[in-house]
Amino acid sequence: MKHGDDLTDKRCARCHQPVTLPMVYRDGLWFHTKCFSDGARQLSNATRLAKALEEPASSPHPHAASYM
Repeated sequence: MKHGDDLTDKRCARCHQPVTLPMVYRDGLWFHTKCFSDGARQLSNATRLAKALEEPASSPHPHAASYM
């Protein structure tokens, strides 16, 4: 590793397994590249869903009356 970094004790912040190459260092935490990209994708999807739930429905479901 560059600058004598010793990664023998480092663990992935997402899966808690020892980090191996390729890896990502973000906000003081080590991640496997796949763990980081999977987490980023999940966060993006959760954000998208949360925004969709905040928006008021433009019109009720056309068959909503039949369910009551």
